[in-house]
Amino acid sequence: MKNNNYKILVLSDLKEKSIQALSYAAKLSNEIDANVEFFYAKSATEVEQTEDPLSAINIITEVSKKIDEKIKNLVAPISKDNNIEIKTAFAYGNVKSEIKNYIEMSRPDMIILGERAGKRFKFLGDNITRLVNKNYKGVIFVATDKTILDANGEVSLDSLGLKNNIDNYNLDSKKELTA
Repeated sequence: MKNNNYKILVLSDLKEKSIQALSYAAKLSNEIDANVEFFYAKSATEVEQTEDPLSAINIITEVSKKIDEKIKNLVAPISKDNNIEIKTAFAYGNVKSEIKNYIEMSRPDMIILGERAGKRFKFLGDNITRLVNKNYKGVIFVATDKTILDANGEVSLDSLGLKNNIDNYNLDSKKELTA
């Protein structure tokens, strides 16, 4: 397993597009020599509410185990197939705040989001992509159904429009190291 300099963060809602986003991240990490992190945030209001503190602790523990298992089942095959280690994390709370805090703490070089199905009714501010765009000044990639893999099944940096950015990033990083 690799230990690399760049960092790709995959923000997930644990739905079917999460596999696609994580697969892109894993393949891209092999192309640009990057670490991959996977993050999921769950709204605290989605966890069953109870008045008994002991029951609340048990419910949170049970839900946490289920989420951890679901994340491991999602990440393990992709990690194995691409021979990379994928760091995973999840949090309870205000989803947008948790995402914003994780981005600040993680400091990724790129964020990959899964494409979301359009909602019938959009509420003002109910958009994770907009939140990430507003609070993160790096490369943001939304994984879609369109194929961006080359004939060998590897991520094509040219198709992503990242080839020059990665080359420039590599040059900038080398300048910082020598300066």
